[in-house]
Amino acid sequence: MGNQKIWGRREFGKLALASTGVLMAPAVLAGGGKSRVVVVGGGVSGATAARQLASINPDIEISLIEPNVGYVTPFFSNRALVGIAPLDTFTHDYKKLDAASRVSVIHDKVVAGDPAKKQVQLSTGKTLPYDRLIVAPGTELITDGISGYGPGTENIFPHAYNGTGPGQWQLLQGQLQSLDNGGLVIMTVPKRPYRCTPAPYERASLIGDFLKQHKPRSKLLVLDAKNEFPLSDLMLEIWEAKFGENVEWVSADFGGALDSVDDRKRTVTADGENHKPAIANIIPPQRAGKIATDLGLADESGWCPVDPLTFESRLHAGVHVLGDAIEGGDMPKSAAAAHSQAVTAAVAISNALSGGTLAIPDLENRCYFLTEKGKALVIGGRYRIGEDKIIGIEGYSSAIDEDDATRRKTAATSDQWYRDITQAMFG
Repeated sequence: MGNQKIWGRREFGKLALASTGVLMAPAVLAGGGKSRVVVVGGGVSGATAARQLASINPDIEISLIEPNVGYVTPFFSNRALVGIAPLDTFTHDYKKLDAASRVSVIHDKVVAGDPAKKQVQLSTGKTLPYDRLIVAPGTELITDGISGYGPGTENIFPHAYNGTGPGQWQLLQGQLQSLDNGGLVIMTVPKRPYRCTPAPYERASLIGDFLKQHKPRSKLLVLDAKNEFPLSDLMLEIWEAKFGENVEWVSADFGGALDSVDDRKRTVTADGENHKPAIANIIPPQRAGKIATDLGLADESGWCPVDPLTFESRLHAGVHVLGDAIEGGDMPKSAAAAHSQAVTAAVAISNALSGGTLAIPDLENRCYFLTEKGKALVIGGRYRIGEDKIIGIEGYSSAIDEDDATRRKTAATSDQWYRDITQAMFG
């Protein structure tokens, strides 16, 4: 970890009793013969869980339901916004997953489910039975929580944050490229929890760098509904040294919380103050993806409560929920966290279906984010499974006094991590 800052247990809170293994009784199979697992959602946790199950247990028939034929990784996509790499660099085809494993990819949409009968219904009318169901729904943007945000607002004030298609990223990229030199860019950041907490601040760094190079009289104003963010002291120091007044972060206490938007007048209001930006990147608050609500897996918090040992839903037996949609205890919402959860859940599900005794691995997370092309920071940690929730036991992060060589090395490590995680997803 070099000179990275290390956090101990005190920073994470009191450590509860933990478990590193699980032995579950074999499940009674719905139809006899091979057990059947249906995976809903082909993002990081869904695709990884499907491939991991296929690799460790050949006696399971696995179907992955995903309506999109391609997947744009939200992580790393900030690089495409400012031209560091083309968007197709971060776009992946499910054909490779279908061909590289025993996973059957079905491009359709789940419209209903019946946990009692253990089956889901697709939009085509087909019904799929299962012995275990994995739901990896990602997050849904809560646009109705923003005054003035209506149908079509995202086409004027793009979020470029959720979704598998390229449209939102291309829209925001085009707006940045056509921005008049001297124009104001606003980015809004919601309260936690939301997917990938550091991602908006990586975006701010990269947009700030883009403006400095190509639109030097322009300014980025970051309106934040929070009073701090991951590595905020370090990031604010970097912004001050590199951008001066051309990148300004406004915390919630000082007027950063979003009140409303008006896409017709092209105004953004925060803490009663009206702003008229040339570009507004509005990132709404989030909750578990819609299919989680439709299947009755989310509670009143908007997130999905799960057993931290197996990721089985606390609301419906036999259904496992993974990734950004869950209430993850100390574990954040990120691609690395979703990957780690998928590996853990795959082992637990294999044990449940076959009576296996494979040990449940510890959980890990790491988030890389660029400060500029070729330089990156990292924040991460290790987690154990407690009695009631996932508990952080150790954390690490980039240090404030790192040199450029260390940050270039972190950027290279992040590139390798991206190759590894997409390999785990698609083969």
